[in-house]
Amino acid sequence: MKILLRVFAITACCTTPLFAEDFRILAWNVESNRPNSPAVSNNVVIGKQLTELLSAANTRSHLIALSEVEPKSVFILRDAAAKGLGNEVDFVTSASGGFQDSDTLMLIVDKKRFRIEETFELHRFAGIAANFCVAETGNEIGTLRARSPLAVKVVDLTTSKPCWIVVNHLARGEADLRTDQAKMLVKWAATKSEPVISAGDHNFDFDFKTQQGNDGYKAMIEGGVWSWLKPDPLIDSNWADDRRVNDKRVDRYPDSILDFIFVANQAKEWNGRCSVIVRDGDFPDSNETSDHRPIIATLSPK
Repeated sequence: MKILLRVFAITACCTTPLFAEDFRILAWNVESNRPNSPAVSNNVVIGKQLTELLSAANTRSHLIALSEVEPKSVFILRDAAAKGLGNEVDFVTSASGGFQDSDTLMLIVDKKRFRIEETFELHRFAGIAANFCVAETGNEIGTLRARSPLAVKVVDLTTSKPCWIVVNHLARGEADLRTDQAKMLVKWAATKSEPVISAGDHNFDFDFKTQQGNDGYKAMIEGGVWSWLKPDPLIDSNWADDRRVNDKRVDRYPDSILDFIFVANQAKEWNGRCSVIVRDGDFPDSNETSDHRPIIATLSPK
């Protein structure tokens, strides 16, 4: 796929040049191939697209937050990021994932800019569960059925200061769990003294016409702990067609966004600018592409 960044999609992040202290974070749901399901994306193609994104001056990023990463794709995507950046990278993945461990969360960092210092998954915090166990056979405890937020503490080698990156893919089919995940993220971020960034597929269904999101979105912004780096203009970030109907190429949820970058604490003061990356041929979705568009934010730490 040839990358063609439309002017209206990149204006917000590219009219201002990157200065020495600025950094970018790119978030992308790369769409996993679930067990016993038709192929939905080509992992090798996705890797090539990631290399192209990180090779381009206006989408080169120091932090890459990926969701729906198949375990077999982890090293493909790591190598793709390193090739695109021309630098060594480090990475961390989550242990919890989708049903039957079909996908995971992943954070890749440019080692010339950031160092990974600490990482863990937020299964539960302040009495709020962000995940549940599904029983297996016999007396086994079971496995975590959803994706717990992946919290990674990184140190900015330019400023020598730490910040937290939380990679998210909040629950899609379980509205109550998604809302609880958002409530937990609010409680957790409020206890941190460092800047915090939440990036990924939050499944908040923000509708452009009504300017409203679902209950998870409302829980995430309640109290003002988190601020959304709202793209301007708003651009649909997810394609959802009905794969059971041949040749039906109509997006079931037009003019809505599922992918977000939020900031908390000192990160609110970093003049964050976010946009959705539109590439030639990315939508309608196919088995050569992801059903999500990447989003990218530029921040200027103080």
